[in-house]
Amino acid sequence: MNQITRRFGLQMIAGAAGSTLSGSAGVAEASVDPAFAAIAKHRQASADHLASIEPYDWAERGTVAYYAARDHNEACCYAAMDAAWELASTIPTTIAGIAAVLQYANEVEDAGDEWPVTDTIGPDGWHYQLRQAMAVAADNLAAA
Repeated sequence: MNQITRRFGLQMIAGAAGSTLSGSAGVAEASVDPAFAAIAKHRQASADHLASIEPYDWAERGTVAYYAARDHNEACCYAAMDAAWELASTIPTTIAGIAAVLQYANEVEDAGDEWPVTDTIGPDGWHYQLRQAMAVAADNLAAA
């Protein structure tokens, strides 16, 4: 079994083709549905985190550059995690938004990355919160 490294996983995320705005999702829906902004925010935060890894890896330990790169890497990591939680709790307002979030979540996992707290079962877990937000969105759309 091949071990997936953090660097490889993040490279895969950054390179994952985002088809979430294609298909049935029109430009008008994308500009209104908060799901598309949450996807874009997570995609950018993940790319920023990926870009912060190499400078940190290559900086000479104990130098000012090393500590600056480390701090930047940690900030990018936390921003990506925050964006992931925001994505899980964002309630789409369109069917296209629901589909886009679910498709994007699978794209990230297909690329070899994980979501935060993926080993938690129950309401504190990322997947649980994602499913709950999608259920609320579906209920809202059914009631409209």
